[in-house]
Amino acid sequence: MRILIAGVLGGVAMFIWATIAHVATPLATAGLQPLPNEAATVAALHQQLGDKGGLYFFPYAAGMDGNSMAAQEAKLKVEPSGLLAYQGPTPPGAFLRQLAAEFALEVVESLLTAAILVFAASFGARIGLAVAIGLIAAVATNLSYWNWYGFSAAYTLANAFTELVKFVVAGAVIALVLRGRARAA
Repeated sequence: MRILIAGVLGGVAMFIWATIAHVATPLATAGLQPLPNEAATVAALHQQLGDKGGLYFFPYAAGMDGNSMAAQEAKLKVEPSGLLAYQGPTPPGAFLRQLAAEFALEVVESLLTAAILVFAASFGARIGLAVAIGLIAAVATNLSYWNWYGFSAAYTLANAFTELVKFVVAGAVIALVLRGRARAA
């Protein structure tokens, strides 16, 4: 029961930190740029894609065989490349659903963290494990996007930092709740 309480409270702490990071600091917009001639570009995208949201990659390679990879490589030498996360017009209430989903995801992340931290013998060991988990999450969710898709260094570092701190904050809350309770591995 303590793991469940620790995980939920850690998730609340994660959510609070993420909210502060995105609302009260420049971390949320680090590395982002406005789209030049936004109105015309958005109108063209909406005309082509309509309400069909998705993740679009260009130039697109149809398969991972030698021919399609060679064709993509040839295009990359002369054409731009990119990754576009596109959503059609957002229905009413979507923001609240997204916020609720984000909260649920952070509670799940924190519950998984609590399930690991319960095995550590001390507050310091729990914080150290939380830092390690946060570093793994920060690297896994950000550096590959920087490498493969050209996410800017500023965006990558800001999001990696935000992710790391989420786990440090949750880890501190979990360590406080689990204080003095370590399970034998």
